[in-house]
Amino acid sequence: MRWLLILGIATTTVAWATAVAPAPSQGPKQPPKPSDIEREKLYFAGWDPDEPVPAYVYYKKGNKNMPVVIFMHGMGGSKESNVKRMQEWAGKGLFVVAIDAHLHGERKVLGLGPQGKNLGALGTDYAIWLHQSSVSHTARDVSKVIDALSARPDVDLSRIGVAGISMGSSTCMVLAWKEPRISVVVGLIGAVDFWHDCTKTAPGPEQDVKRKNLSLRVHQIINAIDPWDRKAAIAPKAFFLANGAKDEIDIESIRKFVKDLEPSYKDHLERLMLLEEPKTGHSVTDRMWSEGTTWLVRHLVEKPIRTPASQR
Repeated sequence: MRWLLILGIATTTVAWATAVAPAPSQGPKQPPKPSDIEREKLYFAGWDPDEPVPAYVYYKKGNKNMPVVIFMHGMGGSKESNVKRMQEWAGKGLFVVAIDAHLHGERKVLGLGPQGKNLGALGTDYAIWLHQSSVSHTARDVSKVIDALSARPDVDLSRIGVAGISMGSSTCMVLAWKEPRISVVVGLIGAVDFWHDCTKTAPGPEQDVKRKNLSLRVHQIINAIDPWDRKAAIAPKAFFLANGAKDEIDIESIRKFVKDLEPSYKDHLERLMLLEEPKTGHSVTDRMWSEGTTWLVRHLVEKPIRTPASQR
């Protein structure tokens, strides 16, 4: 419990610019920030009490009662990824929390990682374990980050969104069915059928063979978090997906997932959207960023979807 205690002490005794303690600048050099956007370096208590969650938070100077967006990077990335985008979101009135995923950024463990292999393609037991462990652990961390944000007087926890890229988008898919305090989801170039994504094979006999060759631990992780059979728990969240039709992540599985969700959204059709980029592979286009940003602002600021008090 010590990181939770440290955070609690810090939030009552230290100025909000340092919710835990001032941290030296780490990682790549950051671009100049807009003069009215604040950035704080924080360490949140995580799901594992011995593994804090490093984060940067961005917000517009002087703003109060801000809706929260928690952003999760892709595999191999870190909280330093997409700084300009985080500043842009903060400029639109959002309180943005960019975290290091499990086994990434400051949480990286030497010896674990690509090591010359294309882990993003998955397929091997090791690659799948690393990817899915990061997704599972980070999703649990996000719930703890939301708990910790209750100590801040400048945020509105009735309006919480999550957004992510690739592996970060997969984490958003877990949170979409699992975390009731979240009301808005933006997933960019991520998977919705984890077994299909991890084996790169459609459901059927060939996939069954590949699954049998994977370790028990990999089976346990995927079966525990896969959103495919849990999609009924997503509505009525505002749910936005953006994927490239030429991505290794199967676009047909994305289409079917959204189609299956439609009956749950019959009373809220404006809360469900799939953006397809027909000529795009595994990359985030400017249009994806733009429409994802519009989605967050619309459903958190302009016409906010608030979670009921009973779920907070």
